[in-house]
Amino acid sequence: MSEKIIYLFRRDNTTNLPDDIYVDAKRRVGSVFDKNGNLVKGLSLTEQKNILPSVMGMSHSDPGWSNAVRRFYAEMSIEVPQKGVEFDISTSEDGEPNNPMDFVKFRFACNHPHVAEEEDKDINGTRYYFFDPAQDEKERVAETRQRKDAYKNLILICEDEVRMETVLKANGQSVTGLTKDQKELALEEMMEADPAEFIRVANDKNLETIALIKECLDCSVLRKSGNTYLYGDEVLGEDMEQAVRALKLKRNSGMLQDIKAKLQAFES
Repeated sequence: MSEKIIYLFRRDNTTNLPDDIYVDAKRRVGSVFDKNGNLVKGLSLTEQKNILPSVMGMSHSDPGWSNAVRRFYAEMSIEVPQKGVEFDISTSEDGEPNNPMDFVKFRFACNHPHVAEEEDKDINGTRYYFFDPAQDEKERVAETRQRKDAYKNLILICEDEVRMETVLKANGQSVTGLTKDQKELALEEMMEADPAEFIRVANDKNLETIALIKECLDCSVLRKSGNTYLYGDEVLGEDMEQAVRALKLKRNSGMLQDIKAKLQAFES
């Protein structure tokens, strides 16, 4: 059996009602029509024939089946108290729902315009959202592991002050006048703000070249027009990737040396 519990919650109070009244107010996810004027159901025709008979107490072969299904969804209503509502959408090995009514309501809510897939997705002012405890745990574990990887990268970077400066420069930060401790703090802030981006920057194979370009932009040795990178009037690339590629070409080694010389002169 595949066990799965999903919760449907209300969003925070954004109405004019006082919070104490809003908490006790009855809120329901009711029947609704789609853009084609059809009742939202959430189940395919095959699923309706397989699942709804046990819920509605009639066979899909009965003459009044279609009308009964239409009436069933027209009267569909899911009350959502402040504490939320739980759906058991577990299925057996052959895919049959363990709790047919919970499964039907869940699939109905999945297709409802007032229900968002998750709390962060407030699309078109949705009033409710799903919460998947198993998925939430999985995401939190992944975030923890990613943060651990970011700290490992931070520790390695901080063993080499030159690399510390390179990573900061590649992130568009100036290192002028910073002590080693201040650089370390700046790197830690960068890591805390976005562990994934920190790992990406720190391990970019073009880290040194990107840092050089960012530093040259700050010193006006290079300039940017829109997304285009230029050295004087010469176009290096239409984006950072192209600019990096241009500076790494053997035929542009002379230009690269000129750029580094101008940067050094600026910093002297």
